[in-house]
Amino acid sequence: MMPASRMRYFPAWLTAAVFAVGVAAGCAKEAPPPQPVVGKPAPKAQASPQPASRKAEEPQKKAETASLYDPRGKRDPFVSFVREVTPQRGKNDLAAVPPIQRYELGELKLVGILWTKKGPKALVEDAEGKGYSVTTGSRIGRAGGVVTRITEKELFVREEYSGYQGEKMFRENTLQLTTAGGK
Repeated sequence: MMPASRMRYFPAWLTAAVFAVGVAAGCAKEAPPPQPVVGKPAPKAQASPQPASRKAEEPQKKAETASLYDPRGKRDPFVSFVREVTPQRGKNDLAAVPPIQRYELGELKLVGILWTKKGPKALVEDAEGKGYSVTTGSRIGRAGGVVTRITEKELFVREEYSGYQGEKMFRENTLQLTTAGGK
């Protein structure tokens, strides 16, 4: 065993010895010979009288140099991971539509018609007893109906709906003015 005084300097001596061996191994007397570079031979310039065959060779050269990267099925690296979620308004979202469009047309009652300088106005009452005034062009009912005409006793509403094959069709509905008896 070594005495404690020598043991204290042992790691320093070991590090110096490893460093000296590394320096000695790296100092060679001759540099290694350079490796020969192997490459494609340059094409020979030929004076060919056939320019059509030369044009046929050009697409082949372009195909060789084309990139092999195929981005199909891969995520775009420049698009953010974070996406902004926008609430989509559905047909059943009753909180986003005006109160007069929350009811079916059959649940609404025509209770009065006013004639003003700007044209006729109709007073419509919902099932809860709340009243609304509508004019020509106003939207009314759940099916997206539009008031087309107001006469002395009727309110005409045009509703759009989809047919069996998906084509858009229109239905003309009327609301009759209720009399004092309720009908």
